[in-house]
Amino acid sequence: MDREPGRKQSAGAPLGRIVSGAAAGLARLRAQGFREWLRAERDAFTQTVKVTLACVFGWWLAAYVLKVPLPVLVPIGVLLTVSATAYSTVVRGFPQVGAVVVGVGAASVLIWLIGVNAVTLSVLVASGLVLTRLLNLPAQNVQIPITALLVLSLGRTYGFARLADVLLGAAIGIAANLLILPPRFVEHAARELCDMSGELAELAEDMADGLGGHWTEDMARDWLDRARELSQRLENTKDTADQAAESMRLTFRRRRRYERRLRQAAEAATCLDHAGHQLRSIARGLVDLIAGARGLPGEEAADLPEPLAEELRALSRIFYNFGLLQVGKARSRDMADLCAALREGEHQQRHLTAELADSPPKGPLWPLYGALLDDCARIRHEFDPDTGPHRDAFP
Repeated sequence: MDREPGRKQSAGAPLGRIVSGAAAGLARLRAQGFREWLRAERDAFTQTVKVTLACVFGWWLAAYVLKVPLPVLVPIGVLLTVSATAYSTVVRGFPQVGAVVVGVGAASVLIWLIGVNAVTLSVLVASGLVLTRLLNLPAQNVQIPITALLVLSLGRTYGFARLADVLLGAAIGIAANLLILPPRFVEHAARELCDMSGELAELAEDMADGLGGHWTEDMARDWLDRARELSQRLENTKDTADQAAESMRLTFRRRRRYERRLRQAAEAATCLDHAGHQLRSIARGLVDLIAGARGLPGEEAADLPEPLAEELRALSRIFYNFGLLQVGKARSRDMADLCAALREGEHQQRHLTAELADSPPKGPLWPLYGALLDDCARIRHEFDPDTGPHRDAFP
């Protein structure tokens, strides 16, 4: 991804992600209504309830059946193990248990050799962090030094109790995610793709409305800022499609049912990513034009040919209908509307090309017109269900 001068980074900052995520959630709630929003979030609520019940069951088993002195360690083991997908839960569970084993062993040996003192503490922390890197554990996994410090504080007996509790918690967490309503992210990925398509459609429509009337440099810069933000979020959408594919690993039932949807989600994410970059390139060209960059004439050339605005309007319809094709039971009317928008965009491009051919050649605007036309054609090609590169993105 190119990095343009003055590009905003706030969308990638933690606070920016929290704010934008909350705003997007509220927007979906207002647009869908509470009942529809609740239905859309059903899978997330189901997984939350499942993990909560797994923690409660682990605590009950440890406290009343196994008579463990610190039963709260078992639900901690569940929370440390359970991840977004059944596959990642299994993959994550083994390093967690291994880290606790290493921490208990290292702390027990050091306490036996040199006792409990500041030297022991410093050696345990430093060696724990080094071992975390050597064992290729995630950077945020600090179970080795944490376990070692707890053994240092509470004694070796605690260490072996913690190991048993983590093993029990990991077993419960893995069983819960593998056997009880394993999380599926296929529909979640489809909803994200639909949302992103809708936002790209809205941006293209706003650009068309602006070019069809009086537009300013501030408006053009706002389009570019929105296009940049959407480009960043499209990366997350691709990650969501990858997560959907991972959620089907270690799935023993109904795998074939989801394989077609997985291919569609992955291809649709790539398609939107490519088209989003092209729309951003159009917004960048409009900013350069209105700002007089690179020798362009500036505001005096803001009155662009009408077919360009109409072509952007056709692109908006393409984005919108493509999003509808990703969720639920795609209707043949949505595909028909998308194909009609593709034909309309091609018609407007021929109209614009003919209009430019009749105008006096030369001048700095010709390369810009060529770039804008090429970007529009590229977007249409991405969404062509017959000859485009992303035919698997269509149901």
